[in-house]
Amino acid sequence: MPQPPVSSTEQEAAEWFSAHDTTPYMDALPEVVEPVRVVRSRPKKKPVGLRLRSDYLEMLKQVAERKGIPYQTLIQLWLVEKLQQEAPDLLQKPGV
Repeated sequence: MPQPPVSSTEQEAAEWFSAHDTTPYMDALPEVVEPVRVVRSRPKKKPVGLRLRSDYLEMLKQVAERKGIPYQTLIQLWLVEKLQQEAPDLLQKPGV
């Protein structure tokens, strides 16, 4: 079984693991037994009023239902997709 390289610092190890597939090394890695705390931050949201044609709203709701998500989430996803196309420089990168 292959062994991952020995790193002299946590930073060096983190860089190696972020750049390599760890699947071949899974059996060689020690099991983590201490709890890992995950903190999720959510960006602040601001409610907005948006007037839509009723038939467009119904179509949005139908598409969202097919995808199994709330229609407001679908609208946000589509807005972000368009922002990525039109103004990627203005979008904040995850983790920044």
